[in-house]
Amino acid sequence: MAGSTARTATDVPRAATQREQAAAEARTRILAAAVECIVRDGLAQVRMASIARTAGVSAGLLHYHFDTKELLFGEVLKYSHAMSADLNQRALAGAGDGPAERLSSFLDRCLPTDEQRADEWLLWQELALLCIRDPHLAKVGADLYEDLYVTVADLVREGLAAQVFRTTLAPRSLAETAIALTDGLGGRVLAKDPNFGIEEARATMATTVGILVGHDGPLPAPATFANAAGA
Repeated sequence: MAGSTARTATDVPRAATQREQAAAEARTRILAAAVECIVRDGLAQVRMASIARTAGVSAGLLHYHFDTKELLFGEVLKYSHAMSADLNQRALAGAGDGPAERLSSFLDRCLPTDEQRADEWLLWQELALLCIRDPHLAKVGADLYEDLYVTVADLVREGLAAQVFRTTLAPRSLAETAIALTDGLGGRVLAKDPNFGIEEARATMATTVGILVGHDGPLPAPATFANAAGA
């Protein structure tokens, strides 16, 4: 009897851990599937059932994790941002110690420079209107933008401390302006403007932000970065 009790005591936490891991894996599959469906089909065509099929889970399991579309879409934004943030940090690490190079590389990651970034842009564009209309999604979007602003402002402060940048403008204001610039430039690239491609966007960003931060000329070219798909 004692031996039987001991086995039960050790088996219970192991089983719970396995269930938790399975639930976490299912949740991640659902989020990845939602991204795929939104990018592929457009938000207007996305149905919860199609997301479940793409994720390989039942509709019941999907609704167990996300009982409303609004909750799902909010978590999709966080999931996409987390994936992107990891690559952003890798890009910064590969840019070296120079503040101008680091700022250039980070802002370049905010443009649709490759297929993965283009998909992220499509996702955000599809969900942008919902962020305006839905208070829950608006809060999620604001929090994610705040993360971008803080990172860029910190990079500007690095440049000011190193005397690579010379400006009296507030780093936070510069950060918001730089991100707004990448949003506008990226939108033109994503729309496949025949007169404005990614290289034109990069040149405009480097020149404009270089002036704003008081750099000696445009920001340097961003460091070469191999994303997760190509690594």
